Amino acid sequence: MSALSQIKISDMKRSKYRFREFLLLLMLLPIISFSQEVMPYRKGKVKHHLSAGLIKSFYQNHPEHTKGTKAKLGFAASYQSEILMGRNAHLLIGLEYQSTGFMFKGYYKKNNYTYLFDQTYAYLHEISIQEVQLPLSIKIPFNSEKEHFYSPYFIGGIGARYIFSSYSIISNDSTGITVFDAKDNIDFENQLLLKGLNSYFHVGLGLQYNVRNSARAVYFEIKYKYGISRLHYDGNDKSNDLNIRDGHLNFSLGFRL
Repeated sequence: MSALSQIKISDMKRSKYRFREFLLLLMLLPIISFSQEVMPYRKGKVKHHLSAGLIKSFYQNHPEHTKGTKAKLGFAASYQSEILMGRNAHLLIGLEYQSTGFMFKGYYKKNNYTYLFDQTYAYLHEISIQEVQLPLSIKIPFNSEKEHFYSPYFIGGIGARYIFSSYSIISNDSTGITVFDAKDNIDFENQLLLKGLNSYFHVGLGLQYNVRNSARAVYFEIKYKYGISRLHYDGNDKSNDLNIRDGHLNFSLGFRL
């Protein structure tokens, strides 16, 4: 056999092997595609959320016993598990910490202190509240997260809230003398099972940037929370008796891992 014939046979074998490799690659492509794209988004897959943000609060106080109610800037941080239910809805459940506060001018009905209901509102009340919340939410994307880099979505649901700490500072607005500065016992007008426990509704909108082929994401969310029961504030040793309606607008930035 001539050298030229051997070279041709060798080239034919290389071509045959390359063709087999090409066919093998074509067969593996669907498997690779499935493992990279479909598996991270499969039904029942659980993803983890970490988020933090600021809160703008709204309070409706007693108009005949207070004036000038102003909210302080609040803070929230949360962890949530997102269960992928399909293209149309996801279920989220988690744990959230919320710190809020407000101030107002009002009365101080305490022994050895002079008070008149003359609408002078001589005392400034500054209140801080810390609570833990258990939100349960349905998330509805407006498009397929798997197929788009950006996914706007609606989120809404209910949640339990528990006030585990509150603090009050009460001072005379004209003299500046502080008459009370200590932990307080703010709870709810209506209790659920135990003191400091109640619930809320929440609705919101979000915009999510999807990291393709992984189901990871970065998102910005605006959510409004409305307390079902009013807060109850009794000041220092029953010095006040106020029921206060509260709502909170949360602005948060989060990561889905």
